[in-house]
Amino acid sequence: MRILVVNPNTTAAMTAKIGQAARRCAAPGTEIVAMTSVHGPVSIEGYFDEAMSLAGLLQTIGQAEDFDAVVIACFDDTGLDAARCLTDKPVIGIGEAAYRCAAMLSNKFSVVTTLARSVPALEHNLAR
Repeated sequence: MRILVVNPNTTAAMTAKIGQAARRCAAPGTEIVAMTSVHGPVSIEGYFDEAMSLAGLLQTIGQAEDFDAVVIACFDDTGLDAARCLTDKPVIGIGEAAYRCAAMLSNKFSVVTTLARSVPALEHNLAR
């Protein structure tokens, strides 16, 4: 199993930490390939940054070597639908994964963010 974990922003140090965390959680024999978006903003903090990151995110996924699944490593699930249109492989965002896990464990849960401008995108994703 080879999982592509894509950081849709351009901060390589963040991608390195994401890759380390994913490798600690991966099943034995699972290869984690962490990649940084080829271009876009250094941080994604709302709809504008998301829009500016899409081309780089999709280019990164499109140019990646063979993989079995994609994880988008941005809590607002940047480019999730577009990535699903790009590949026939399973694609999941870390926000979506967290919401689904929380929903299985409890009747209700909260999402905490430090940025007010992130709230509309997170609310939209929760409604989906």
